[in-house]
Amino acid sequence: MPIRAVILGSGTAYPSLDRNSAGVLIQSAGKNFVVDFGYGTVRQLLRLGVTYHDVDRIFFTHNHPDHMCDLIYFLFSTRYAPEARQRPLSIVAGNGFRGFFDGLLKAFGTWLVPTSYALDILELDEGTQEFDGLSVTARRVNHIEVSRGFRFEDEAGNSIAISGDTDYCQAMVDLGREADVLVLECSTPDESHVPGHLSPTPAARIARESNCKTLCLTHFYPPMLEMDPRPVISAQFSGDLVLAKDLTEFFLDNRE
Repeated sequence: MPIRAVILGSGTAYPSLDRNSAGVLIQSAGKNFVVDFGYGTVRQLLRLGVTYHDVDRIFFTHNHPDHMCDLIYFLFSTRYAPEARQRPLSIVAGNGFRGFFDGLLKAFGTWLVPTSYALDILELDEGTQEFDGLSVTARRVNHIEVSRGFRFEDEAGNSIAISGDTDYCQAMVDLGREADVLVLECSTPDESHVPGHLSPTPAARIARESNCKTLCLTHFYPPMLEMDPRPVISAQFSGDLVLAKDLTEFFLDNRE
């Protein structure tokens, strides 16, 4: 079975009518994985026909607001009495996320606590585990302590790696090795590079060193939308380049 991946949000914390905050939908063998849950993710999923009943697992690269705030909306909506969610839900994130999540529940009292389904939180430091037919590898990346990048790969070798927020790091090169699609944040132009984030030159370096097939840049702050990063990227990386928009999608099928 192929993997379908959709960029749910190509924006950042900066408010935008055109770009939601971070999120990626990964669909494989009838399962729906969501990586990050920034502002607008619930509505983007609805546009794709995916409701709060349909999400199987949520993966968090880290817990900054523009990567997780719609989780509050999502959990609250699953309690809607006439149509409350019934299926178990799993959340996978780096070490320390459980304590953060417990604080979130405390802040909202019982309003986010599931009443009709089981919710499991798995802290995944580094390594590879199988989830619903996909091999998922997590590595620490260069942003904050809880930050993890992920690689998803099926039995056919279809693969996609997602950075979340990170600066250049060997872990992200390793996750993206020979990947069909490597999704990297690219927050700012090189001249205003912010530590803990990527700009075009280090993003191109990761793509070149990983030898990925397609590089997808996302997580654009307004100054990035005023420039064309393609000349900088093409100087280092000869593969395909996609500048993400909301609902940009990829179909990965190595059987073709």
